[in-house]
Amino acid sequence: MAETVAWTVDDLQRELERFEADARRAGLKETTVRTYVDRSQIFVRWLAGDYPFHGPHT
Repeated sequence: MAETVAWTVDDLQRELERFEADARRAGLKETTVRTYVDRSQIFVRWLAGDYPFHGPHT
């Protein structure tokens, strides 16, 4: 049976910083690093209740 792991938003932010550093060490292009990190940051902000979606204005 899989172990349950709990993460805080702060934990996720720190891990995202580690993820970014690893991507840079791997030699990924800056645009690729930004794509991975920026979209992940939006998700973490959404989890924290700090990201409202902006849809089309009709």
